Amino acid sequence: MLRSVLILLAATALSHAATTYNLTSTGCVDASGFESCQADVSALTAACITRAAADRSDLAVIACGCAGYVGDYNCYAQHCWNRVYECEYQEFAAQYLHDCPAIGSIPYFPAPDNAPDSCSCNLGNVFFAIDNSTLQLSKCSGNGTLGFATGDRPEGCTCCALSASISSIYDICPNTDPNLIGLSLIQQYETALNTPFSSCDSYLAEFNCVSDLGFQNVPGGTFYSQGNLPAAGNNTLSNIAGTVTSPASGSVFTYTNSGDSQTYTITAASVNAGSQSTKAGGGKTTATGSSGAIATNSAGAAASPTTSQAGRLALSKVLSLALLFHFCM
Repeated sequence: MLRSVLILLAATALSHAATTYNLTSTGCVDASGFESCQADVSALTAACITRAAADRSDLAVIACGCAGYVGDYNCYAQHCWNRVYECEYQEFAAQYLHDCPAIGSIPYFPAPDNAPDSCSCNLGNVFFAIDNSTLQLSKCSGNGTLGFATGDRPEGCTCCALSASISSIYDICPNTDPNLIGLSLIQQYETALNTPFSSCDSYLAEFNCVSDLGFQNVPGGTFYSQGNLPAAGNNTLSNIAGTVTSPASGSVFTYTNSGDSQTYTITAASVNAGSQSTKAGGGKTTATGSSGAIATNSAGAAASPTTSQAGRLALSKVLSLALLFHFCM
């Protein structure tokens, strides 16, 4: 039962992610290089999804969409490394992890705390805190080392998971409007779990989430209940002051993506001092591992955000249905 509920939470997250985030070239050290790279990714993703749809393969559609995400953020790491800490990229990375079967392994996500030109709220820290609370719920309720939940324990597990998510949102970014950084998603989780957070006060008083139920402690050290939530912030997301003047991971770096099992080598585009035009021989990506991912950036037409967005919406719908069908039948 719990597994079905957790899959429902994943599908709910995808529904929430229907408001898609797209990467743009404004302010990039190599704007034209990014646009060309993104155009190639968009064209390859669209063609891949068209073929998968013709074959009536939902899993192939998922793979196409996820490869498109990887291609886009690799393009960004190459040509827009000066903007990777900004809200735009951090929102995009969080959306990718919502939509695709990857665990971490995204360049520059989360951003280092207080990095120059970074998002006013560390969205990566919030995302992984919420994700961790879901994993802790699974363990607490009997799918892990703590045994099968009995008595009031199931409600305690659920309420601690909800509290961990909400407490993380309030403590990591206390000045930010919580609805902008995941609170509305948690409210959908409450519905999926059939447990309003407002009903959790007695269970949070009965159980110590850490010592009794095995949860990891939350960033602020307090598992809030509805009755003792701090005042909500009202700030919107914005980028703090500062400038990134060189690629934080170096001019060449590699990482392995757990979603497609490929190792990518990112070569950052170089920039002339004091300008935003690239030198000859700009950034590129190469990949080793399993086949099928979008990896290289040849010259191409202007980027097509509409195509990218449509592909992600199709991915979200198909992935929601595929997850529910696979685990809930």
